[in-house]
Amino acid sequence: MSTQTDDPFWQTAPDTLYHSLGVTPEGLSGEEAAMRLRNRRRREKTVPEWLGAVFLFFRQFQNPLVLLLAVAVALAAVLGDYANSLIVFGILLLTGMLGFWQEYKADRAVKKLREMVKVSVSVKRDGQWANIRQEEVVTGDCIRLFAGDMIPGDCLLLESKDLHVNEAALSGESFPVEKGGEHNVSGDASQQKQRALFQGSNVVSGTGQALVIKTGGDTELGKIARELQHAAPRTAFERGISDFGYLLIRLTIIMAVGILIFNILLGRPAVESIFFALALAVGMAPELLPAIMTTTLSSGALRMAEQKVVVKKLAAIQNLGAINVLCSDKTGTLTEGIVQLHATVDWTGKPSQKVRQFAYLNAFFESGFPNPVDLALRGLGDVTTEGFSKVDEVPYDFVRKRLSVVVEQAGKHLLLTKGALQNVLDVCTLVETPEGENLPIENKKTRILADFERYGRDGFRAMGIAYKDITGDPVIDRDDETEMIFLGFILLSDPPKKDAQATIKSLEKLGVKLKIISGDNVHAARHAAGLIGLPTARVLTGGELRDISDEALPILASKVTLFAEVEPYQKERIIRSLRARGHIVGYLGDGINDAPALKAADVGISVDSGVDVAKEAADIVLLDKNLEVLRRGIVEGRRTYMNTIKYIFITTSANFGNMFSLAGISLIIPFFPLLPKQVLLLNFLSDIPALFIASDKVDEEMLLKPKKWNIGLIRKFMFVFGAQSSIFDYLTFAALLLVFKVHESAFQTAWFVESVITEVLILMVIRTTRPAWRSRPSPWLLWTGLAVIAFTLLLPYLPFSELLGFQTLPAGLLAGMAGIAFAYALLSEYTKSVFFKYVKI
Repeated sequence: MSTQTDDPFWQTAPDTLYHSLGVTPEGLSGEEAAMRLRNRRRREKTVPEWLGAVFLFFRQFQNPLVLLLAVAVALAAVLGDYANSLIVFGILLLTGMLGFWQEYKADRAVKKLREMVKVSVSVKRDGQWANIRQEEVVTGDCIRLFAGDMIPGDCLLLESKDLHVNEAALSGESFPVEKGGEHNVSGDASQQKQRALFQGSNVVSGTGQALVIKTGGDTELGKIARELQHAAPRTAFERGISDFGYLLIRLTIIMAVGILIFNILLGRPAVESIFFALALAVGMAPELLPAIMTTTLSSGALRMAEQKVVVKKLAAIQNLGAINVLCSDKTGTLTEGIVQLHATVDWTGKPSQKVRQFAYLNAFFESGFPNPVDLALRGLGDVTTEGFSKVDEVPYDFVRKRLSVVVEQAGKHLLLTKGALQNVLDVCTLVETPEGENLPIENKKTRILADFERYGRDGFRAMGIAYKDITGDPVIDRDDETEMIFLGFILLSDPPKKDAQATIKSLEKLGVKLKIISGDNVHAARHAAGLIGLPTARVLTGGELRDISDEALPILASKVTLFAEVEPYQKERIIRSLRARGHIVGYLGDGINDAPALKAADVGISVDSGVDVAKEAADIVLLDKNLEVLRRGIVEGRRTYMNTIKYIFITTSANFGNMFSLAGISLIIPFFPLLPKQVLLLNFLSDIPALFIASDKVDEEMLLKPKKWNIGLIRKFMFVFGAQSSIFDYLTFAALLLVFKVHESAFQTAWFVESVITEVLILMVIRTTRPAWRSRPSPWLLWTGLAVIAFTLLLPYLPFSELLGFQTLPAGLLAGMAGIAFAYALLSEYTKSVFFKYVKI
């Protein structure tokens, strides 16, 4: 492929670009496209899937404490302690493989889910048009563009029809930019740039074909992203988990260093002391927390997919469970989403065939993204386009709130404009009477606006339609929408869903308050909200929002349920103001103008039928635009959060308490309470049931309120249950030394058995706030827990037990350890009931 000139590509002739890119108008061959994709991924250092799996495996051992222990194992092997070195290394390897397998399965599952909402592009390959994923588009591809499509790279426009593009992400310009024109060497720079399309923009209306010149990091947007490169902000839950992990690691390092120093001062062998200190550190550190997190979140994502909720970003699951405010337009979520045409009337309220005809022509010829209003008008069976042809168009935008087309009939050109009533009236100077007479509109506006308000109170969305004769000058832009003749109203209805009121009540029971952010007029929005049981006494309009300061808006927005006549940019402002008030906000949107609000929300939610730009901006995509689907997703988000918290509770109680007790008793007795390999095996066995927490059931009462990360709760739990665990451990040590009068090997074996059983039983106890026997664990969690207990009881009697430092135990001692473990579980059950009586999750 030859090199391009340094001139901007939009100033270059298409034939020159075809030649420089090594492509023909028939598009790339499949083989050439695949090669270019491989080269681009190599250039952008995209990691192949197999290599990603290798990296994931080695990431299981990136914990510095594990690495230090591996170094100590190697040192012991050099000094001749081969048996212990191999055993410790084997346990570390098994633990790493356990974490790797869980994360690998979770990663593959999430990738499959993301495939369900991939953005596709129409490209010409081997001379045929085909749909491929956006990330597979390469330099030299010929693409087709339609309304709602995202531009997959920087492109040169080859042909277009009424193509208007939103370039706000690059230029900040609110109005769609018209694209088109022929290559003209003598044309000025702005004319030439009309042939350029840039990644990050999206098609508002019209169609086109383009040649992809640059992709990925080579695009204008890619260059900006590189200059401003920064990681996506972490959620409160992610920050909390990270801070919690670092807290435990800091405590672990301090304790391990202290134990190492004291054991050396007590005259114990240095290598064994290092082994013991590092093994304790690994046992205390939450090294499986990333695997548990990923597994739990991906399991939640899979369950949510069964509920028709596709998760694009795993961290959004917890945020979805935490939301206490959900903002949405009413269309399609609370209403049927199928707009019905009620009537077309002139300005006096009488049925009008002319209004009907012009409304139909405007809807039929517009080339923007399909919308419910135009779909309803196109369904009219008593009017046709016969005798009319389209000449030009100015697409709808959210500033003008109008859509205009020019049609030609028998040499006559008519400009037909429909849109929001006030915006249509703003460009009208005349009004047409039923008799065809044109009168000044100023004297009629009072009645028109009064009728508009009445239609809204009756539940109809009333749009205005106007026209003017522009014969001789049919090419238009938005400045031509002046001195028009107001013709009448288009009355539309969108009835509420039958289950809308019940769904809203079920959301309220979950602690989620619904707020409607609508572009409809205040009267229609109030009527629709009243039908579904939402409070309508106070409505905040877009006009009022403009006059409210950023300081005052958070207070007002928290009190208001219904927002009407809202501009697109105001949606984002409302979301940010609610977040500033401390709310966790979800925003449901599927339109071209919803992307900023989707990004501003804690959880951006779109629907699979939405435009590409909205799906790309969203964290979660609904396969069915239904609030009931979303309600089920919220419940799954809370279930996922609760299962994650269970592992943290285990880490901060039984696990951490056991290791703390071991550290303390090692300074009192003349031998190590557990050998390093036994500490690691204890950690490994207790982690096996924990990996199945992701599949566990959650008590219904735990799903009724939004769940937010609460480090205060974690600290209290750690103090109460960790302290209880250590106190009980020291009583067990006393029983072993003073009652059973055991020596080193028997002490270690008995304590190991008791510790493993204790950790499994405590998991069963603190996985629920109910009495343990009234909350059934999932089958996987229950049976893996029972299997670990059975294996632990058999372990001292297995042939290889001596290699691990164990010995057979008398039946009385074994029964005593099992009894102590069950007694501790009963005590923990009582402590739990008291703790959760005063502390709420």
